[in-house]
Amino acid sequence: MRVNAKEVGDICILEIEGEVDAEHSAQLKKAIVKARDEFAKHFILDLSRVSFIDSTGLGVLISLMRHLNENSGRLKLAGLQDEVRSIFEITRLYKVFDLVPSAEDALKDFQKKK
Repeated sequence: MRVNAKEVGDICILEIEGEVDAEHSAQLKKAIVKARDEFAKHFILDLSRVSFIDSTGLGVLISLMRHLNENSGRLKLAGLQDEVRSIFEITRLYKVFDLVPSAEDALKDFQKKK
């Protein structure tokens, strides 16, 4: 798995590539904590190149969302592939997370609401 962080003001766009599973979740959590501690109040996770996510990966996303909710931050998940989207549908997490078609759409939405 690869994680690339981009800073746009107080928004962190994390471009994630590969599988977000038990083997790689610690790497994602480390990238999130680093970005959160350095500059980010809001997050966009670009999942357009994520082919699979398991319960451990979902746990990392839920943990981030809880932290952001407690600190007036927001989270958007962008570009979910069909297989990943189906996991959000099966677990009903699509009702919990803000899912958007692309990272660009998420960024526009953040900028409109400032």
